[in-house]
Amino acid sequence: MPYAYRKSERIRKNSEFVSVMKGKRLSVDGLSLFYSRNDAGHFRVGVSVGKKLANAVGRNRLKRQIRACIMKVLKDTSSGYDLVFVARREFANADHGRVLKAVDRLLHHTAICGPAS
Repeated sequence: MPYAYRKSERIRKNSEFVSVMKGKRLSVDGLSLFYSRNDAGHFRVGVSVGKKLANAVGRNRLKRQIRACIMKVLKDTSSGYDLVFVARREFANADHGRVLKAVDRLLHHTAICGPAS
């Protein structure tokens, strides 16, 4: 069974999404990352996929893929950041490999994971 985020690891309220989206932003291949420091000492993750991208099944599938890729990339990192991933129109029909590559590139261009090796 795949890893499920605990409630303390999720960004759920609109006000939390808005406050993180006021922080820094990076975009790669139709996927945007907004991030800011938090005081929790661990990651909090939110994923947003608009209704124009796909129907409910497609949006939920894309969110699951993004969350799985985040856990692969951040498995050994424990610094405290709030992360919000926003999928854009170019990312609507992305396969798992493209999602993993985009998430990896985004997180390694930030101070969260440091430069890619």
